[in-house]
Amino acid sequence: MAELGKNNSGVKPVIVLPLFLLFSIMVTWPLAVTSEPHDHADTLFNSWLIAWNSHAVLAGQNPLDLPIFEGFPDGNGRNDLLLTQSLLALPLQLSGMDAVRVHNVLLVLFLAFAGLAASLLAAETSATFYGSMFAGCIVILLPYFQSHIWHLQLFSVGFSILAIVYALRILKGKCTGWQLALLVFFQCLASLYHWYFLNLVLLILIVSALFLPERKQLPKMIGWWFAGNLASLPFLLPHLKNAQTWPIDSIASTDIAAFLAPWGNSFLLGWARQGVVHPEAALWPGLAVVAGSIWFLFKGRKNKWDVFLVGCLLFFAVFSLGPTLVAFGRALAPAPFRFFAILPGCSSIRLPARAAIFALVPLVIFAGRKLGDKPMLAIVGILLAAATVWHPPLRTIALRPQPWHQWIAERCFNKILYLPISSDMDMPQVETRRLISSIPHFTPSLNGYSTTLPDNYVNCAEVLNEWPSDNAKLLIRELEIDCIILKGWQAFEADTVFFTDGMSVSVVMPDLRVDNSPWE
Repeated sequence: MAELGKNNSGVKPVIVLPLFLLFSIMVTWPLAVTSEPHDHADTLFNSWLIAWNSHAVLAGQNPLDLPIFEGFPDGNGRNDLLLTQSLLALPLQLSGMDAVRVHNVLLVLFLAFAGLAASLLAAETSATFYGSMFAGCIVILLPYFQSHIWHLQLFSVGFSILAIVYALRILKGKCTGWQLALLVFFQCLASLYHWYFLNLVLLILIVSALFLPERKQLPKMIGWWFAGNLASLPFLLPHLKNAQTWPIDSIASTDIAAFLAPWGNSFLLGWARQGVVHPEAALWPGLAVVAGSIWFLFKGRKNKWDVFLVGCLLFFAVFSLGPTLVAFGRALAPAPFRFFAILPGCSSIRLPARAAIFALVPLVIFAGRKLGDKPMLAIVGILLAAATVWHPPLRTIALRPQPWHQWIAERCFNKILYLPISSDMDMPQVETRRLISSIPHFTPSLNGYSTTLPDNYVNCAEVLNEWPSDNAKLLIRELEIDCIILKGWQAFEADTVFFTDGMSVSVVMPDLRVDNSPWE
């Protein structure tokens, strides 16, 4: 990765990195300085998962064996791994920083990294310094990221963008190629969505390069690409086994209006966001990008790699629309995504709009390459984009402490159960708040959180929520649960009871080894 620090392509990281960090802090404020989460679901789960990964590595355990969904053989392989993020988080955690604050800092840093990677890609395709700086700043300021502020994994797209940079360098004979394999591997461990999209991007690059003199370097590029995916395979196996296949009409379609929609909390443009647009689809690239890319189309200096960039722009713009063409709330016709769905793994993508970043980045690069010839225009474009995404501070949530987890941490339970257990994900905070509070002990739990649940989990939850029924007691015995945490009520079998702020929490420890236990 030594090339990152060189000024061999018009990029000066020492100059632009502080600017990228400044904009990243601005659009995510106040996350950089708070230990409170922005939401009560994915932020809490991702914070917990990063903490678990680090704990497992330091304790010599397998981080892929999550201490959730205990008793369900198919419990693992249902979430992004976040292992790359966890590796970078380790120094922060060893310094004593709490899990949510670590998550928030990583969110800011990964956004700045995405900007840096975009600036390098712009430079690799002949942008000037100011054009590269424009591209990096604008990517950070894209409403796309604001619409995914609770998805740390989607902020990790910098690995994919940087992988494209090194793929181009391999074709140009400018690097050995191992960097591509490493970046594909890092992207897989950071975000399965972006890993999948990256593979599609590299396929488009391969097809584009077939018509260029650089095709002689394709075997080398393909070899390192395969090496990265081969290294990823052991980490992918649980996900390949448990991947959810969505019926085509249950996959979310993206209204075309999303490409005209800013983020709704923008001071200047929030009023322009259409109510028919999905909350996680804010795909407006900004007026500076639209004007600059049109100017580039008519008068910009083109090069042979533009065919590849245009291919990404068109493919992912269409891909992100989903299975049905929808315009301003009206379904018009089936969309080409229905053809793309035959690709392996494509039907597991619940929200194709997440792929739109790979359509927006080429558009930003085209604009940067044109505006970069006019430094003042590039700077004005950056300031215009910053002004149009300026928004109030993000809402954060105060976490209520759960002091009984310290009590659990002082004991050695094999498997615990929290009741009532959430039998669906309509109220994810029920389980995610339990998870974030369990960091002091990481005791294996039957409970868990994921967008998809293990087989028979819902049925078991319904039975367990009937406790102390006979069926619930029998199931608890079968699952070998040795501690039950009952929130909100006190059972007559309870051995320990906590009272905090008017809320009662009962702890029941069934003795599964004694014939005359109260569970008989």
